[in-house]
Amino acid sequence: MTDAREPFDGTTPASEAPQPARAGLSVTLAIGIILLVLFAVFAVQNTEKIEVEFLAWTFQVSRITMLLVTAAIFIVLDEIFGYMWRRRHRQRKVAKALRKG
Repeated sequence: MTDAREPFDGTTPASEAPQPARAGLSVTLAIGIILLVLFAVFAVQNTEKIEVEFLAWTFQVSRITMLLVTAAIFIVLDEIFGYMWRRRHRQRKVAKALRKG
């Protein structure tokens, strides 16, 4: 086994590599659990049906379903536009590098 003071050089098997100290429950996991509980409370409190009119259609859904569908649509749109922006930015960066090079 390697000494804890020796730097890890990548040739030691993973089982012998120095492990970072862990303090039980991570902060990220705790925040995730808290947000999940808050979302569950929100969902239980917003189960009543609402009437939604969209163009020629009218339908009834629970308020939480409508909020989740709306959030999902905006997340998908954000990912699509983010991908397009990153692609355009990358293409401009490559074109600039080719002009210089």
